[in-house]
Amino acid sequence: MLRTRLLAHVICLTALGASAASAQPNTSLTIRVRDEAAPAGATVQMKVRTTEATPISGGRPQFAFDASTFDDVVGIGLFAPTGEVAGAAVIDGNRASIAYVTTTPATGDFPLLTVTLRTRADVAEGSRTTFTLDPSSLFALNGTMVAAKVSPGRVTVGGSVAISDIIPGEGWFPAGTMVSVHGTGFKRLTRVRVDGVDITGVRFVSPTEMRFTLTETTNMTAARVKVVNPDSSTSIYYSYLRGIPAATSSRTLLSMTRPIFSGTTRSLSTFGPIPELTGAQYAALALQNPNLTTAYAIALLYAEDGTLLHWSVRALRSSHRLTLELSELFDGVAPPPGASVKVFSTAPLEMFGLLCDEEAWTVTPRLPAEAGRE
Repeated sequence: MLRTRLLAHVICLTALGASAASAQPNTSLTIRVRDEAAPAGATVQMKVRTTEATPISGGRPQFAFDASTFDDVVGIGLFAPTGEVAGAAVIDGNRASIAYVTTTPATGDFPLLTVTLRTRADVAEGSRTTFTLDPSSLFALNGTMVAAKVSPGRVTVGGSVAISDIIPGEGWFPAGTMVSVHGTGFKRLTRVRVDGVDITGVRFVSPTEMRFTLTETTNMTAARVKVVNPDSSTSIYYSYLRGIPAATSSRTLLSMTRPIFSGTTRSLSTFGPIPELTGAQYAALALQNPNLTTAYAIALLYAEDGTLLHWSVRALRSSHRLTLELSELFDGVAPPPGASVKVFSTAPLEMFGLLCDEEAWTVTPRLPAEAGRE
């Protein structure tokens, strides 16, 4: 039933809540998926990118993965190294629907989107499948929702090495920070390289972990990490933070939603005004802590006239994220129409808002008021 509702409604809504009936074919928007390989039981990061710089300001891409080859979606990354992205992915079985907005157009230098999938342990070596976006995927191009011509990527089950995660993988870190590369099939002679970044102290920890040290202050967001085994098997991974959930919403749709952050942090974020919502609609907030220590977030709920209605404090440990309906965040106090929320934090956090509609089965991310102003 969830899948039926997802398919029935996701096509009819755009990332800005408008009708997708305005979408028109646009052959100038072309997207390709890079071919990849990974051993059985390992992960593979599919990289979806535009073929050139394009003014894409958001969209609603969708995909389905081959369940005979892959177990599940491990993570999803969206990249805007010179701007900010807010995204939400609703995952139902082997299908996913993503909505996102951004303050900067796609450059072509980085993937527009990455999807990390886990290959099945029982799949035969040499097996092949493809990964692509659904034809119903839409993108906001020059203010108009358009479809794209997508070239699928081929996935081959094989090779000896695969990266599954980078920790820390998102945000700025000082010289001397130790970075762990997690994955499968690492050897004592495995080589590690990070494009444009000087690293030192590369060492083998185990077949599932390599480590290196940053020699200078580095932005790990979207860092291109490459490992090469002695047999020339290679894995390339664009890093991001795959936050650990700190709580689970009681709302069905929100509990199925994975927030997607892009590395931009701030100590104050403002959200609102909150529109008048129906019984099936609600506002939510997503926060993530990319820092190496615990941060405290102080959320304040204001009425339209500026009256403080409620406040709450949440501790968010390093690499953890929180996605809750506002009434869950504010101890059962629901925000009235016109209300706004301010969030202060003891360390800069990644934050954005969401508007959820459980009847239409859609989640629309909203960047904070400060986005694009810095």
